[in-house]
Order: sequence, then structure tokens, then C-alpha cells
Amino acid sequence: MFVASNLTEFKTLFAEKLRSMLSPDELGAFILVLSNSMQDKSLQVSLKNDLMTMFVEMNKELKDGVLHATEDDLGVFEKIRKKGVGSFSAWERHKQGEWELLYNPMRAMRPERASSEKMKSIFQEFHGARFNFNKPFLRPEILWEGEWHHVPLRVLYNKFPFAPYHLIVVPHPEMELPQYLTEQYHQLVWQMVRKQADVFPGFGLGYNSLGACASVNQLHFQSFVREDRLPVEKTLWLHNGGRHQYPMHCVKTISSDECWAMIEQFHVDNQPYNLLYRKDCCYVLPRQMQGSEQVSERVHGAGWIEECGVFNISSKSHAKNLTAEFLYSDLKSLSVE
Repeated sequence: MFVASNLTEFKTLFAEKLRSMLSPDELGAFILVLSNSMQDKSLQVSLKNDLMTMFVEMNKELKDGVLHATEDDLGVFEKIRKKGVGSFSAWERHKQGEWELLYNPMRAMRPERASSEKMKSIFQEFHGARFNFNKPFLRPEILWEGEWHHVPLRVLYNKFPFAPYHLIVVPHPEMELPQYLTEQYHQLVWQMVRKQADVFPGFGLGYNSLGACASVNQLHFQSFVREDRLPVEKTLWLHNGGRHQYPMHCVKTISSDECWAMIEQFHVDNQPYNLLYRKDCCYVLPRQMQGSEQVSERVHGAGWIEECGVFNISSKSHAKNLTAEFLYSDLKSLSVE
């Protein structure tokens, strides 16, 4: 079993764990619950009173000088205080041509970590001193731990989600593996998505290599549950049998072995890439190296979700300036032949 035996049980666990996570001693958990509550109006309403009560307590502790947290969390909390915790609304989706704009103000508050670094290589050794998913302060953020096909998995909430029921899936966390995909884990997640999509309709996984805006150098995938197609999955694109060229070089693979052969060649070529695993297929998107001057400034931090056609915006006014043509051009700046 992966997390839960059916979608209803999964959604119930997701919400109940969020509520139980709230504590005056866990500022990081408060930020996580607030961010996750915004993805759905009903979830936001059900958690609103608990969040407001906790915000008042934490604000008092901050003024009294007894609120202890990481520097990242304190910085985010200060932004929340300035904006006003009651001013955060649920996510809103807006269509812009073939693309999707997601009004998601909390996403803009996340620390950039490695996703903002100028990179030269898609491989780095794991460094325990840097942020990783084994840090003790992340224990409250774990939704589930268990095994899938005899592989230990740690599943954590995404602190600044950008997809429905967005989670971080870490295989063999105790092995401290770098963010460098191997065939074993590629085949594992291919089978996971193929089987789990029947349990959680709309289940998928995203992957950012180093050099393609992976923010943490520990092997992990990003799961989500979304039944409607992402823009990259639309039938009008050539890679899906349509007539129109996607702005990035994109290959839809329907064989896990074919997909791995491409990934393996990327490793040989030091080629950054992003992946979208869906049931019985994987979209493969090679891209410019993170930090490349060719890349449009608006997509400097783009990961798999932007490359699949969903753009997070922190202000509704931004939507007026982001025309479909601009978004197409931004994605094209990331592409490689």
C-alpha cells in the first residue's frame, strides 16, 4: 500500500494530519498547514479557526522572544504577519491560451535553496549539512512512512505546494542518496504511477534533476493527484499526436526502458531534465542548465510544473501581463534541441 487504500481514505488522512500538526512549538508546521489549506476552499474553511488560534499564540511568543524556529521559517512568518494571515485566499486557476495560471501567494514565500544556484553539473554528492529530508525538525511534516515493493519510502507534505495533494516521496531516506536518478528508482516510480493511478485517479509524479531547479539534493519525487490534464498532456501537441509544436523539446515515452535510455544519455551528456510520470507514460523535457543566460528571467526558477504549462503567480494583477505568447516564449527559452 502507498499511503492509503483508496482516494477517500487518502484525502481524509491528508486533512486530519494537517490539523494534528498544528502546535505552538512548530512554526514550520504552521506555515505548511497554511500553505496546504489554500489548495481547496473546503479544506481552507475547515482549518481556518485552528490556524487563526495558532497564529495568535505564535505571534505572542514571537513578541515575547520565546518563539524558536529556523531562520527560513522566521523569515516566512514575518511575511505572513505583514500581509495578514486572514488575507490569504484559496488557490484560483486562470486559463491563458493553452496555459494555466495558478494564483498561489504562499508559493512566492518559499526559500529558493539550490533552485537559485548557477549550476554546471547535474551531479553532486549528498551533503548532510545542507537542507535534506532527514533533518529532525521535518519529522512533524511526514504524512506516511512504509514500503512499496520492498523499498522504504518517506512521504512528506510539500511545504509550499503548487499541485493538488502535493507530496514529497523520498525512497531509501536513510541511504542519503543524491538527486541523481538511477534505473532502479526510475522503474520503481514508473510502476508506482501505473498502479497507483487506479487507486488515486489522477495520481502522477514530477521529477527535477539537479541543474533543472531541484531545490534539494536528496533523491525525491513530487506526487500529486489531478485528474484533469496538464497543458503538456493536451492532444494538440505533436508529442501527443497533434499538429502543434510544444515550445520546449518534449518526448512522450510509453516504455519505461525507452525512457530510461534517454535519461541515461542525459547523464552521459550532463544534460539537465525534468520528468512527468503519468499512467503508462512519462513526459521527458531536457532543458537549459539552471542559471543559463539564455533563459527568460520569468522562468529562472522553473521546474517540472512550469515546464508542463502551469505557472504560479503571487498576485492576480500579474495575470494581465502574462499573455499566452509571453508564456510560450518563456518556455521556449528553456528548451534545448
